[in-house]
Amino acid sequence: MTDGTPDEKESGVLLKVLTAHYHALAAARSDETLLKQFAALLRFIKSGNAGFLHDAAHTKRGSDTRKPLPTLSDEDLRKASLDDLEKLVNDEATPRKDLEKIAIQRFSVPRGSMRSFSNKQMLVDKLRTLIGNERTHETIGAVARGQAKDKPGA
Repeated sequence: MTDGTPDEKESGVLLKVLTAHYHALAAARSDETLLKQFAALLRFIKSGNAGFLHDAAHTKRGSDTRKPLPTLSDEDLRKASLDDLEKLVNDEATPRKDLEKIAIQRFSVPRGSMRSFSNKQMLVDKLRTLIGNERTHETIGAVARGQAKDKPGA
């Protein structure tokens, strides 16, 4: 069955695991239909026609020319300036996962509402709005603090 190549070894390991599961199901007296389907799956894999297993192994192992972007830590998000966040949000290479983390961690957007942003651009637009709102709040706060200093007795 195996010729010793890494792909064959990987599918051999998978086959052993699936065979063990089959035997566990049989010992537990599982549904006969399930056992027949599982046995058919095992025969298919053993036949060598399951080339998709080899393709998946190659894809996983293939060299990825893209350089993975560092994932932001919670601390990085708290310390990041609005300008830094805006650069990340506007960068096309920033993955959606990082954009979601910015929204959830920095702007307290509920995790469940991420589904309402059906595409990445909608999420980017929302983050731009949140950044603009925070800038506005900072400006209002700065003006208010400045006026408080100007009043006598403050």
